[in-house]
Amino acid sequence: MEKEVDNALSTIHQRVNGVKGSLQTFMRKLELGGVIWPDVNENFTTLAGQLNFLQKALTKEDTPQLQNLVLLPLMTSTGTGPDTTLEQLTEGRIPYLAQDSLPNYLRTKLDLEIEKKEHFVSTEVNRISEHNLQQQICDLNNLSDAISEIIQTSRDSWDEVPPHPRLPEKRK
Repeated sequence: MEKEVDNALSTIHQRVNGVKGSLQTFMRKLELGGVIWPDVNENFTTLAGQLNFLQKALTKEDTPQLQNLVLLPLMTSTGTGPDTTLEQLTEGRIPYLAQDSLPNYLRTKLDLEIEKKEHFVSTEVNRISEHNLQQQICDLNNLSDAISEIIQTSRDSWDEVPPHPRLPEKRK
């Protein structure tokens, strides 16, 4: 199983690096300017092909289900300064992985504010009875049907209006 995961990750890594390289090349061309439409079209075609190959690599039958695997850091930085190795590996996206920043990167629980809002919404939903909820749904459906009917009759009446006659041109 471990060898299959390593092979799958290696393939995915190669595909992602290919997409990343194509995007960087395309962005560089755009920044320099003077890009003509056929070049843009060719770059989009290349990116579409690479993304298609990446999708096929992810959905192949022999690719293990990667979402079922757990990824945990084995070691964290003790200092608050940047870890040059980690920063280089992540291309500057993660400068250090310390005890205080780790929960933010590996957050599995919502922030307290979001949790409170979610709890409020769920209590509001649970407060409404099933009968009232069904009545509100019916009312909303009736309202949308009425609006749809008004739009359709207006459209039909617009189609029935004869075109305006041309105004005579002024003669000199």
